[in-house]
Amino acid sequence: MCNKTQELVKQTIIELLEVMDLEAVIEEERIETTKDGKEIFTVDLKTEQPNLLIGQYGSNLQCLQHLVGVIVKHKILSEKDESVNIEEDVKFNIDVNGYKKQKKESLVKLAENMADQVTYSKNSVALRPMSAYERKVIHLEISARKNLVTESIGDNLMRRVVIKYQED
Repeated sequence: MCNKTQELVKQTIIELLEVMDLEAVIEEERIETTKDGKEIFTVDLKTEQPNLLIGQYGSNLQCLQHLVGVIVKHKILSEKDESVNIEEDVKFNIDVNGYKKQKKESLVKLAENMADQVTYSKNSVALRPMSAYERKVIHLEISARKNLVTESIGDNLMRRVVIKYQED
């Protein structure tokens, strides 16, 4: 992500928070590399009102991130800046008071525990329904395990990951 796009993301977050009359500051910004080798711009917000920004199960945070993305893409398109590749260059992550970081850590632990259980029992395990992001974390963690495969089943809000044992 180019510096211009990073600044546009931060500016849009600040503007939206002002319109929503929510106090938050950008605590940290960084470029992270995901397990699949992609770089993503992360903005960590700090606030005294995390519940308003995070919402139940992170739903408000997910909506905020989506809204910021739509606005940033619109601004880039309206400026007709051809130096920015919309599909590749507008990938970012917003976290509030470390919520997503803690969420990811708990999902990794869940994946490890369930992988151990399936490896030991050789019986498949279906996890609770999860968001696309949560399922992706589980799939990536299990993919490193020998003799285990994952599959997403179900529709919409009931979509879940099944971890299966598979002989060599």
